[in-house]
Amino acid sequence: NNPPGGLISFQPRHIGPRRRGGRRPGFALGCRKGTGATGGRHVENAMATRISPTLSCPPGRARARARRAPWVLAAIGLLPPGAVLAASPPPPSLSAPCLPVPLARGHVAEVRATGDLVLHDGSVLRPAGLAGGGAGQAVSWRAALAGRVAGREIAFAAGPARDRYGRRTALIADPGAAAAAEGATLQQALLREGLAVLRPEDAVLACLPAWLAAEAEARRDRRGLWRQLPLAAANIAALRAQQGRFTIVAGPILDVGKTARVDYLNFGRVWRQDMTGRVEAEGQASLAAHGLAPADLAGRLVRLRGTLFEAGGPAITLRRAEQIELAGDAAHASRGGGMENGAEGRARPTGDE
Repeated sequence: NNPPGGLISFQPRHIGPRRRGGRRPGFALGCRKGTGATGGRHVENAMATRISPTLSCPPGRARARARRAPWVLAAIGLLPPGAVLAASPPPPSLSAPCLPVPLARGHVAEVRATGDLVLHDGSVLRPAGLAGGGAGQAVSWRAALAGRVAGREIAFAAGPARDRYGRRTALIADPGAAAAAEGATLQQALLREGLAVLRPEDAVLACLPAWLAAEAEARRDRRGLWRQLPLAAANIAALRAQQGRFTIVAGPILDVGKTARVDYLNFGRVWRQDMTGRVEAEGQASLAAHGLAPADLAGRLVRLRGTLFEAGGPAITLRRAEQIELAGDAAHASRGGGMENGAEGRARPTGDE
């Protein structure tokens, strides 16, 4: 256990094969009393290869964690959505209404296979915050979307900027009159049915609480895409089959490797074949804004969402904190709990392994 006012030091105990991050895995963690002028809470990391989830934090850090606003914890899955607003006022980006007013209106002439809406005036809207399909395939919500809006007038909020395909990113009001009056979105309805999964982006930050709750409902009832999701981090063949697509991967983070620029969330012991989450400067800054560091994720059971690519093994780059949800700890995963779709976890290896 960490002594009061102690600092964390890392002592080598075993040499094993190298992991991503360029360091060897067999180092245990220990604490010793700090003697620095500022109280001695420092981290010696010259020999560090991972951060142990079993080591308790110094009191100062624990107090800092306790002061984190509840809306931050809920955004990454530590609190249920219903516990957020009652405990602490969220920041402006989350307290703003999901659908701004007034809304623009347009008549839908076509719903493309990509899920984009073509209006009669020729403008193209991309429904913000949704993923499902991709890699040249029709999106999973195309038929449901067409059934709701094709040939009808819709109300939407979209900025003037266009992407390289000429599309404007849009929040679309649910066509039902009662739902629209409550500020509900078409995206939320598709997430609740499991026809799409949430893709965090700037345009949807104010909608995250409602959308995450809708997605959680679909996940709990295993609707639509959630019959196959999340993918088990240990199922490398299934992950490689989804290369280039946005998906959700679940599993325990065994440890966190670190280099000068990148933190590596290691889901397995052999990074050249196992699943890895990459956290570069943008992701590090986003986690820090939520009061977290990549090292805090060691030993946690998580759901990580993003586009899969090959980097020795399957990998996802974490660019924003909203891409990762905490679902438990690795010990829980090793007992078979908390994993969907047959995902199997194992406890974090000890420093002697």
